[in-house]
Amino acid sequence: MTSAWYTNVSKTSALTFKSEAIGFNTDNITVSDRRIPVAPGKNGVVPLEVDNSAEKDSVEIHVTISKALMSGDELRRRIYFYADDSQRVNGELVSRIYLGSTDENFYSYTIAPGQKLIMDDDYYNDVPIKWEWVYDVEGYYFHGTVNNGGATLDEYIRPIEYDFDKATFDLTGENPTGRLVSVNGSTLDQFLGALTSTDGYEGQIDSTDAVTVNNTVFYPIAVDASGTGVWAYLCTYGEIEREIAFDTEFTSVEENIIAATITISAVNIPSRTESVGTTEDLWDALTDPTVDIVELTNDVTLTSALSLRDDVETTLDLNGYSLTYGGTANSYVSLIVRDGAKLTVMNGDINGNGKGSGVGGSVSSIGIEAIGGDVTLSNVRMRDYDTAVYVADVSGTGDDSIVRIYGCDFETLSPTVYFMGNGDASEAPSKLIIENSKLNSTAYAALTGQGSTNRWGTDIVVLDSELSGYYTAIYQPQQRSSTLISRSTLTGITGIAVKGGTVTIIDSTVTGTGAHQNAAASGSGWADTGDGIYVEAVYDWNVSVSVKGTTTVTSQHSYAVEMFGKAGAGEGKIMLYDGSYTGALGAVNWNSIGAFQVYGGNFNGSALPADVTRYDQE
Repeated sequence: MTSAWYTNVSKTSALTFKSEAIGFNTDNITVSDRRIPVAPGKNGVVPLEVDNSAEKDSVEIHVTISKALMSGDELRRRIYFYADDSQRVNGELVSRIYLGSTDENFYSYTIAPGQKLIMDDDYYNDVPIKWEWVYDVEGYYFHGTVNNGGATLDEYIRPIEYDFDKATFDLTGENPTGRLVSVNGSTLDQFLGALTSTDGYEGQIDSTDAVTVNNTVFYPIAVDASGTGVWAYLCTYGEIEREIAFDTEFTSVEENIIAATITISAVNIPSRTESVGTTEDLWDALTDPTVDIVELTNDVTLTSALSLRDDVETTLDLNGYSLTYGGTANSYVSLIVRDGAKLTVMNGDINGNGKGSGVGGSVSSIGIEAIGGDVTLSNVRMRDYDTAVYVADVSGTGDDSIVRIYGCDFETLSPTVYFMGNGDASEAPSKLIIENSKLNSTAYAALTGQGSTNRWGTDIVVLDSELSGYYTAIYQPQQRSSTLISRSTLTGITGIAVKGGTVTIIDSTVTGTGAHQNAAASGSGWADTGDGIYVEAVYDWNVSVSVKGTTTVTSQHSYAVEMFGKAGAGEGKIMLYDGSYTGALGAVNWNSIGAFQVYGGNFNGSALPADVTRYDQE
């Protein structure tokens, strides 16, 4: 059955969305009607909620977005929609999945029974779909038809971007074409080869593939014999200058609707369930492509790791029972998910053997290890490991992991969740989403990142959860990482310790419980200051912390918020927008290196350092 509905959209000078549903209960789809300010170079999250909480079956949805409602080609070729998720498409590793209006350009989600997909700028529990206004239109992929009859463009699919200042064009001679010649030392053919080797379409192109129509050059990406399909176009120098002028002069789009239509196509997932009660049967069922759900009928003991890889995609329903590692080793992993494999584990216990490193900061025994894998844990309890989940992405492993932890309870000795980051300076980091869960490390940290090697970050989202660690709830040192914490409780000797990336804390409670120690530069780890929030900006990359909403930050023996900067290192920055701050030694302390900005908040009578920039008093 097909049904469709639309929200009302009035004229506005901002981006809005209509929605359409196919094969899904339309009452369970919500698209925010708020106006989203847009401008050249800006981006944000598409506000969308899909509710499967009252259903008994999982549902897979395909999300497509049409720009047909946008007024004028200027906006259609500038505003794009994508998911920052690296996937292998047609054998190519794609760092972004661009969305269009057809089934060829979609992003999919699997929503388990009892769960919601929620996306907004400050709160999302899966990979969000984002919008972006591309500044400077230098080229694009489009769907249309190109042949001797001319060129027809139906839809702009994705932008082509490069460093305009490092590009050369054909601008000399008797008949200069203005066409692209090279980019940053790469010839046109090298540029096209690199571009089409990671676009997700089969094959690669070079300049000999070009089709010229009325002196305009197009490159076939995926077209049929009639010339219909996906094409690429590179703007000429003059066209780029005109596009730059448009963006530069842009102020607003008054009395125009900048609207897009989100289409949710959904089907209940048909599944074959296999019940198992032995280790051998468990392994056979997990690797059987005809089995969708493997269900335990009793407790099962492992003596070696279960390793899933490549095209394996399966669900393990513990069904209230336990999966226990029964070996005698100190160093082991129970479940390994790697190289594009996808595993969902739900409804039961995963237990270690109680052995491990015996040292708080080490990782020897691991419940689940993701190496370029897709892992979802729902209603799972884990005990007796050094580390419950280890995201072991490093440079050269290929796919980036995405790990979702919903309604779980993990208690470990060492880092409860340890994330390496992908090790590459790429646009698609590894992803970790924690929602409605409890993570506790009795001797280290609930969440720990790697800051010395493989430090190119991880996108982390913590929602409605309780994180506690002996030393800290979260240690985040990673370069170009993003950490969003919303409606959660964080507790440790130092509540949260940050040395890299951007961290945003919203409507949460952060508490430092330990004795005061002076802030100092640490080569590895952090100084145990006892602060609520401690920022140590001593690496070669920037670190930024923002606090918003009703957040309460407390230190029982030290400062609520403290930053220690190092001359010559990356800039440290703290921005306090709202919240309440209480510390035994004061609300705020820093060594005046970096930037400390206050836009609002309650400091409970505590005097702030004179060199803190106060915007709330202007």
